[in-house]
Amino acid sequence: MNTTKWMILVASIAVLLDIYFIWAWRRYRALNQGKQSFPEHPFLKACVPKPFMNLILRWKKFISPSTRENIDHRVWWKPVLEIFILLIWAMWIGRDYLNLNSHIVPAGREFGSVVQANHLWTRFETCGWCALWDGSERGGFPAFVDPYASALNPIVIITTLIFGVVNGVKVALIIALWIAGIAQWWLGDALKLKTIPRMWGAMMVMVAGHLAGRMELGVFSMVLSTAIGSLTFASAILLTKTGEKRYVVWFAVILALFATAGQGYMQIGWLLTLPVYLILIFNPQGKAKAIWKKFSIALGLGALLAAPFLVPFLHFFPNLIKDFDPAFKSGQPLGYYLLNLLIDDHHFYLTTELGKLPYPYLYTMYIGWIPLLLALLTVRFHSKEDSPWLWFMATTAGLALFIGSTMPLRWLHPLIPGLGALRYAPVIGGLAITPLIALAAYALDKLLVLNYPELKLFATKTLQRPVFIFSLKWLWLVPLLLALRSGYNFSQEWLYTRPIDHEVYRLLENLKTPSLAWVEPPFGEHFYIEPAVSMGLKLSPGIMPWRWRERDFPNPSLEAKRDEPPPGDIKHIATINGVAIYAHADTPYAAVVQGEEQSICQSSGLGGRLNVVCDSPYSSGTLTLRENTWSGWFAWVDGEPTQLIGEKWLETTALPGKRTYRFEYRPWDVPLGIFFMLLGLTFSIGYL
Repeated sequence: MNTTKWMILVASIAVLLDIYFIWAWRRYRALNQGKQSFPEHPFLKACVPKPFMNLILRWKKFISPSTRENIDHRVWWKPVLEIFILLIWAMWIGRDYLNLNSHIVPAGREFGSVVQANHLWTRFETCGWCALWDGSERGGFPAFVDPYASALNPIVIITTLIFGVVNGVKVALIIALWIAGIAQWWLGDALKLKTIPRMWGAMMVMVAGHLAGRMELGVFSMVLSTAIGSLTFASAILLTKTGEKRYVVWFAVILALFATAGQGYMQIGWLLTLPVYLILIFNPQGKAKAIWKKFSIALGLGALLAAPFLVPFLHFFPNLIKDFDPAFKSGQPLGYYLLNLLIDDHHFYLTTELGKLPYPYLYTMYIGWIPLLLALLTVRFHSKEDSPWLWFMATTAGLALFIGSTMPLRWLHPLIPGLGALRYAPVIGGLAITPLIALAAYALDKLLVLNYPELKLFATKTLQRPVFIFSLKWLWLVPLLLALRSGYNFSQEWLYTRPIDHEVYRLLENLKTPSLAWVEPPFGEHFYIEPAVSMGLKLSPGIMPWRWRERDFPNPSLEAKRDEPPPGDIKHIATINGVAIYAHADTPYAAVVQGEEQSICQSSGLGGRLNVVCDSPYSSGTLTLRENTWSGWFAWVDGEPTQLIGEKWLETTALPGKRTYRFEYRPWDVPLGIFFMLLGLTFSIGYL
């Protein structure tokens, strides 16, 4: 599909999503201001926008005469237009990602390893439920367990199935920028801001450093989780303001999307800021409001909707381990950390100045002086009725920045050792950007309403009334545009693409084996990972941020090295573009073992569906597959069930002669998670 057709498709989807995102706003006006009449069915009240309802009820007329008298069409089309403008802005910011050549990828240095898990859906297209097992790295693992991947997020599922893994992520990145803008726009709407402050805030957040800067490393899942997490602010405020059931469901859906967006840092950061919600739940007298029950319902529904990820993850969580850093070496002193809101020199982030590591993606939060000063003006221009929401946003922003500095994590680590897993906690500060810009937009809205500053001319010094008054409030457009321009220029330092060298594919072609043997491209070079997985190679150790407890990586049969040869019994078989490829002896994927002897078997398959053909010369023995065994694996020999006997690898008793063995991964946790998700959908609809 060429770029033009893709843009037409995106624009069409955008219009539908626009309508979907503003139905809540429309219903609020209709039901609470008495401007429209809905059918009495509660599901239709909650889920069907009024114009569609009128189309259903009066197919001969788009709307009824009574509705035509009450509807202001400009009010209906204005939000649609504004959100569509945000889509165009997102496409312009990320225009390099509109190149749908799968050999051109986002430039982040770890992009290839970050998106490898999305091949869950290419495997699903090929073999269906076999995709529940990801056999592409380190002996394999349950595909729905990976806490860093975003493969289970609906946005990733849809874009991957339509465009493939690499192009799907490009499209999803633009959608993530758009979602961040919509979240800010929605928050402005919840605060009843006028068009200019609302749109400026939305466009500003889309070019802020907390999104674009993460692509320095290529961590797409962090961009997606940050964008989706920012939707929680508006939904929480509207739920508190109105107490309506639809906002309970909205909040639940957003939490489910957030949980499946990947990375984990932003989700843990959000959990650490949960105490701030007490501002919404308790009144000034310290008494809990009834709204806490609806927040509890939303959390419960969100957990049910995210169950396809949460159930397998909790099932296997005791077996997952990752590196810890109890010293939090990535942290900056709080004063230095706050300066990242103001520093737009991308070369600075490549240094170790001000107590940071030379990894820009950890620290980029740039918004500039203008939004920050406007946010501070909220202290002067806030109204009493808006105080709870402003305190909620200001406290969330302050706490997120405090956590991002790692100072409280150092204090709490002796009490909660598990916090040491947050080695790169500075990224959590990105949660502060949406509320900070919302405060800035709020102050701007008040300034524009006050017509501040004003130019007044008096005929004489003694004349009390001016003869001429001219509002200079439109001069605010100058700093607002400068802030947008500065943020845009900063974002473009990170949002670009690069081609994959054809030598990468040439080397990977030489790592192919006739069976399912494990192989290894040059260790630590992330750009090999996604192409290798897309070609069906099984990588060990590959590159992943976590590993299984007490499990060894399977030894590779073929290994590519740039420097000295690997240890052991090896044979040099090729050199590709300066990279040597070595074959290891005695490293078969599947073999019948009897004592010190082994008979190599032929293996084939994909994911969690493996076939092995052995012609064993031994009267007894053990068939061993270098594939991790976990609960959920089953085996058959010549069509008859057989027992698995291995504790680490897939193993079963081998029979003499030529036999066909089949291994399938059929877990109970994924169907249970899907059942809970369907239950959550049913409860959500029933609750409405």
